[in-house]
Order: sequence, then structure tokens, then C-alpha cells
Amino acid sequence: MGKKCCLIFVAIMLCYPIIVLADTSLQAKIAVFNFRTVNLDASGYGTSVANMLIDSLKEKSELIMIGRRDLESFLNLHDFQQDDNPANVLNIGAQLGVDVIVVGNVEKKGATIVVNCKVIHIKQKTSIFNTQLVSFGDTALGSEIKKLSTLISMAITNPTTTTKKADEEKPIWGGPVNIKKRSGSSSIYLTWENAPGNTAVSYEVFRSTSESGPFRWISEVAQPEYLDRNLEKNTTYYYQVRASASSGLRSNFSSVISAETVPVPNPPVILKAIGHIKSVELTWSPSPSKSDDPLELKGYKLYRAKVEQGPYKEVANILGRDLGIGVNVTTTLDKLLKVTYVERGLADGEDYYYKLTAYNEKSLESEFSGSVKATTTSVVSGLSAQGMIREVKLTWAPVDSPFIKGYYIYRSAGESGNFTKIKKVDVSGISGTGTREKVDYNDKEGLGDNLPYYYRITAFEDEERETSPSVAVSAATKGKPPAPEGVKAVSGMVKKVELTWTASSHEDIEGYKIYWSREKVGKYLLLSKLKERTTNRFTHEGGGEEKLDDNTTYYYIIRSFNRVDVESDFSETAFATTKARPTKPSGLKGEEGKVKEVPLIWLPNPEKDIAAYHVWRAGTEKEEFTRIADTRGEIAYIDKGLKDGYTYRYRIQAEDRDALLSDFSETIGIQTKPKPKRLEGFNGDLHKGRVVLNWKPGSEPDISHYDVYEKGFFGIKKIATVKTPGFTGESLPKGKQKTYVVISVDKDGLESEPSEEITIVRK
Repeated sequence: MGKKCCLIFVAIMLCYPIIVLADTSLQAKIAVFNFRTVNLDASGYGTSVANMLIDSLKEKSELIMIGRRDLESFLNLHDFQQDDNPANVLNIGAQLGVDVIVVGNVEKKGATIVVNCKVIHIKQKTSIFNTQLVSFGDTALGSEIKKLSTLISMAITNPTTTTKKADEEKPIWGGPVNIKKRSGSSSIYLTWENAPGNTAVSYEVFRSTSESGPFRWISEVAQPEYLDRNLEKNTTYYYQVRASASSGLRSNFSSVISAETVPVPNPPVILKAIGHIKSVELTWSPSPSKSDDPLELKGYKLYRAKVEQGPYKEVANILGRDLGIGVNVTTTLDKLLKVTYVERGLADGEDYYYKLTAYNEKSLESEFSGSVKATTTSVVSGLSAQGMIREVKLTWAPVDSPFIKGYYIYRSAGESGNFTKIKKVDVSGISGTGTREKVDYNDKEGLGDNLPYYYRITAFEDEERETSPSVAVSAATKGKPPAPEGVKAVSGMVKKVELTWTASSHEDIEGYKIYWSREKVGKYLLLSKLKERTTNRFTHEGGGEEKLDDNTTYYYIIRSFNRVDVESDFSETAFATTKARPTKPSGLKGEEGKVKEVPLIWLPNPEKDIAAYHVWRAGTEKEEFTRIADTRGEIAYIDKGLKDGYTYRYRIQAEDRDALLSDFSETIGIQTKPKPKRLEGFNGDLHKGRVVLNWKPGSEPDISHYDVYEKGFFGIKKIATVKTPGFTGESLPKGKQKTYVVISVDKDGLESEPSEEITIVRK
């Protein structure tokens, strides 16, 4: 059975009396509206189902089908819409001149297709057939539509179907309850409620002139109320109501209720309804038409609804004394040309619809007046808050009401805390700062840094009328400005440090404060305050006794500050080392024993920018050093013109191109070559009349020769140069004498001091 049944076709019920055409020999004119799609998945199925049904019904000879194109042309010409609203269907059907119209809806859930179908007879104003089919998939949908067309044709033309009485129908679910009535001169107004737990999408109203029936269908409505008009005066009528669910199922009937048409006052005329804060002011006047009601007007009843079509509920019973009647006995309620009443306690920004009735001494009410709409003043909308430096800027849309005199501003330190009224802003006071689009207010009262604040705004008409608060908004005041980024310090500068950073574009920043320290972790001192946001450079040079040292590391941090001098967190620490003095020269050496000079040499400094080496010299330990030469970068120097055998002390100092001087090198002492020592053992004698001189050889290994000098009247003169330590001179005449000295000479030509003098005498 399950495999064969790809469709489940269920005829729900023939829930109305089947209307048989008067003459079955005549063909029934039929039109099919597009089926309404219930959900998105059913998109396209409404037209498909309608087209398939039209094609199938065209095959029924007993039916005359209005073509799709002709139907749509007619609807477009008269600006009609296809839907399944009974009132609309009946109106279109009457003007189109058809007997029945088929309407329905389609719902798709996965592969399941649910079709609800209703056939409405135009002249009888009733539904003659209502069913539902369920199809699993698209394949079998066409064959099931054919079956549906057969059932529709049978419902229209089958003369054997009998009429069921309302009380014979099997109850499906509970009918409407708590039916209330209000009689008029030629009308009866009914209201009702759904049975507990039931939900309806429409209601059918049946009427009879006898309590036992038969009851005739008179209308289908969407709201739980109905006004039956054009009735006979002073006549009793009986009513039953039943409800329809969205599935097409109908409830059982309500209990029968009777109502009698009786003379009542004419309805008042509402002149205007004006929305205020949580209230509506209504103005009306009594009906200008003369009423059949002989009784005196006693009061008015005000009815209110959320939508224009209702239902309307009584919200006020307005007696004459409420309007001041009774003070002057000659004035009666119907003599007041204008009545004003204010309904209070309403919600903000809501639409309300009002109707009025007048009632007489027997509490018989008139029909409803025409409806009027009023909208209460809305709460403040569009509220936004922007946190600034110890300030919050509030902006909101002005309330669209000519009665608003201003706004109250409420503030709280917490979202769920107590809001305190902090400011009253009069409309007259915001003309300079507000526009038609927005109102501005800056809260500057006692705000802190980096703290959240919550705000609500109300509008007021006077001290007693104030809207509900707006939606709360929050904003945090700005805290510290952002710390500077990209801080760098340039090392290697002479007695100064250059700092750079990324200039901030943050609007809160007014400038920067620079702090410095000689230790990375230690106390930082304020060095400078720069009052310009675009500044991104600073040079620390010091001054006076604060000059920077060479080869010293300095640490820096920078803070930005805002207009109230709140400082940011510290930037990352930057550090730089000033340029070091050249290292002291090393490897200084000198060559000993050079004749009247000292050659010096030393190692080059590791620095690449050495401009010169300075040579300093001193003699004895007590003698101060004197700068004797600048080598212009050379690492050697020969000190000339020196004393023989004298020890000189030397040291070297380097100077770079920035004029930084190194410490002195280690001091060395270098001795020049000494003269040969004075000869010893010098003696002389006569041998065979000739002078013979002898002396000890010089102690120096490089003695080249000896010079022999004779002292005479005109001074000393060299008389001989000998290689050996001895000399034989010429004969010395008798009675004569000569004096001699000897000097040793080394290979460098250095001469010793003269030896002791020897005088030779020949007797």
C-alpha cells in the first residue's frame, strides 16, 4: 500500500451545504486564481498548480473555463489582485460574471507538496467545496491535480448531494465563545473570542430570524467582530459563528445568541485626534443628524484598537460630569458642540485607532463613529555617544512633535545603575547647536579619564509630561593618549644624542615629553616638553655642566600628552652611546743609540677616523712633556737634533676627525748614542829625541781612530790621526816642550772628551 500511495489525497470535508445549480443543463462558468505560496520553498508552485488545474478543468464539458489571459486582462483593467480573501473573491466574481472561483494555497516541505483548495460560489456567497491533498514529489502532482479537478466538477454539478444542517455537522474543534452584542437602530455589532487553546485565521457568521434556524451564511471575516447592517428595525435576529484554521479545518458552531434592533443615538463625529506624550487628545462633536432615539444622551464610550480593522475594545466611559455638565443645568450633553477628552497612560510612539459611540439613558449605544488614527510621541531615537577627553558628545534625532519643549539628559556610571538627571536642554537653547536632523550636547561635568558613562534621553512637554527614556547608550571618555612609536636614538655622535620617533596623527595628542636617564632601570628625569604633535626629532646636547660624556650610554623614553596634560604610557626605551675617544695608542717603540736622534714607531689605532697622532717628549722625570710633532696620521716619527747620550721620554696621543683626543700611550725612554769615553792611561816620553805617546785603547767597539792634538800659542791643532793607541812625533829640539791631548773618534764621528794633557820637555 505504501509503494502505491505516492500521493495522499484527503478530502477534508464538504463543510458547507452543497449548492446545486438551478438548471443542470446549463454549464457553470468557472475561474481559477493563482494559488498562494505559503513558504519560500513553494515558490513557483502556485502558478504551476493553477495552470495544471485550469488545463484539467477545460476538459470538463459541464464547465466553461475563463482563460488565463482573459482573466488577467480583466483583473489588470480593474486593478484587482488575485488572492484567497473571501470578500475579494466575491467582489471579483460578481463583476466577472462567473458562478464559482477556485482559490487555494501551496506549501512545500522538503519533497512533500501540500495543496489546500477551496471552491467559492459567487451568488450564494459561500464555499461549496474545501479539501487538501499531500503529494510526495513533483512526478505524481499532475495526476493528483486531475483527480482534484474531477472532485471540483462533482461538487459544482452533482444534484444528488443533500444539504446538511449546521447542527448535524461533526464538530472538529471548539467554536468561538464569549459572544457579545450591541444593538443599533438597523444594525447589530458582534464580537467574540476563540475557544481556549484555539487559533483561527477567519470566521464565518451565520444568521437566522428564528432561534431554531435555519441559519444562513452571511459573511466571512478575518477579525473576531462583525457589524451586520441594513437590518429591519425593532426585529430580533439570531447568530452563530464558527472559526477556520490555516489548515482549512473548521470549528464547531458557537452557541446561538439573539439581538434586537432598537432605536439608539446617532454616532458622534470625531473631529481630530492628536498624539502627545503617552496620551492622545481627542475632539468630537455630537452627530448633526436627528436620531430616532427619544431618550436623552447620557455619555460616550471610547474604543481603541491597534490596527484600523480592529478589534476595538472599550477604554473609557465618558459621562457628562466628566465634561463639566451639571454645573449649568440648562446645558445638556447633546448641546455641547465640541467635546475634548485626553486618554493617558499610553505607550510611547505607538499608533492607536479610535472609534466612539454615544449611549442613552438605557445604556443603548449608537453605531461606531468613523475611525481615526493618532500616534503618541515617540521616545528619543538615534542617540549616540562619542567619548572624548573628559567629555562625552551626545547626538540624537529631534522628536517630531510641535509640543516638545526640550530634553532631559540622564547619566549613570553603570549600565544597570541609577540614572541621574544631569541636564535640562530647552528647545530654545539648542537653536545654535541643533539642526532638523540632530541635536547635540556635550557633557563635561566632572568626567574622568578612561571611564564608561551611560546615557538616556527623554523629551518633555512640561514638568508633568515626559517620554520614557531612550535606549541607553554608552561611551568611555578617552584615557591616556597613545604612546609614541618608532623611538630611536642615534649613537656615535660627539657629546650629543639625536632622538627620532614617528609623529602621531592622533587628534588627541598635543605634544611630547622626553625623559632621560643614565641607567636603563632607574629614575628618568624630564628633559624637554615639545608642544607640537608633528614634531618627530630632538637632539640632547646638554649645556654648561650638563654636557654629555664621551663613550657614555644614555637611555630615553617619550610620552605623548593631551590638552589636559594627561600623559601616555612610556614608549619603548631607546638608548644611544656617545662617541668614544680614540683608544690610547699602543706598541710605542723607539730605537736606542741613534746619533742625535730617536726614531719612534707605534701601532695604528683601530678607529678609522684618526686624523693625527701627537708626539709628546720630555727629558728628566721632573721635566714636563711638550707636544713636539703631529704626524697627520702617520705611525712613525724621527726626533732629531738631540743631545748625545741623552735619555728622552716619549708618549703618543691620537686625535680623530671630531677632535676627540685619546689618552696618552705608555711612556718609553730612549737614549741617543753617547760620545766615546775619555781615553785613559795617556802618557808620553822622548825616544832618541822624538816624542812617543801611548794610551789605552778606547772601550767602545766601534772606535774608528784617534786624533792627536798639540796645544800651541794659537790654540790646539790636530797633528795626527792614528788607528792604534800610540803616536811617534817629530824630534823635539832641546830646551823645547810640547803639550798633547788625544781624542777617540767612533765610526759615527762622535768624539770623546780630550784626554788629560801631557807636556813633553827636552832638556
